[in-house]
Amino acid sequence: MSAIKTAAQIQTMKVAGKILGEILASLKSHTKPGKLVLELEDEFISLCDKFKVTPTCKGYSEYGLKPFPTGLCVSINSQAVHCPPKKDVIITDTDIVTVDTVIGYNGLHVDSSFCIAMPGSTTTRKNMAVTAEKAFDEAVSRVREGIKTGLLGSKIYSTAKIGGFNVLRDFAGHGIGEEMHEWPDITCFGTKNEGVKLKAGMTICIETLICEGNPKVETKDGWETNMADGKDFCQHEHTVLVTRNGYEILTQ
Repeated sequence: MSAIKTAAQIQTMKVAGKILGEILASLKSHTKPGKLVLELEDEFISLCDKFKVTPTCKGYSEYGLKPFPTGLCVSINSQAVHCPPKKDVIITDTDIVTVDTVIGYNGLHVDSSFCIAMPGSTTTRKNMAVTAEKAFDEAVSRVREGIKTGLLGSKIYSTAKIGGFNVLRDFAGHGIGEEMHEWPDITCFGTKNEGVKLKAGMTICIETLICEGNPKVETKDGWETNMADGKDFCQHEHTVLVTRNGYEILTQ
């Protein structure tokens, strides 16, 4: 596979990105207090069927892990990445919630997530959700051919720190296309003159992996992770096309 996508591949990913944007907009409107997280999963699978796309996470496996059980990852409060929605878990009025997923369409993939602080959540949680989105905006605004991935990480990190938060070290954004995870990794920290030089035609996932405290995570079953200090986590993400003079967000 190539990090530089063909015109045909880019067009396919644009179609897929628009579909995922619509799917997540629908799920976001239903991510409310009183909602069972498995209801979000059911709605997601139904929407995938409607749009004739594949819920890529469901059944996915790597590094010898058992197949992932759901199409969505849903993290609440101190849950971090790769958390499958579970039976009888209900979103409360004080939660901060991240919904993350990947879909496949005609052999290519797109990846996106959103984070919502519920109406009764603390000021810290509300600020955290805002910071995750702001960190994405700061990073993506620097994307263009010729910059290095370290610049994106540095903008995510500095924005998190200004907001009073931290970033995960053990997980990162990534390239995407024929596979869910492709080269290069895009960390949430770095320096502007380090990393991989971006080229027009690359498709990358910028993930702002924001945590309230220490970035150390613990793994429960190989997939599900939790913040080791019990503090909060949230994430904002889009699939982005690198162009000669800038970028295009595909998943909105």
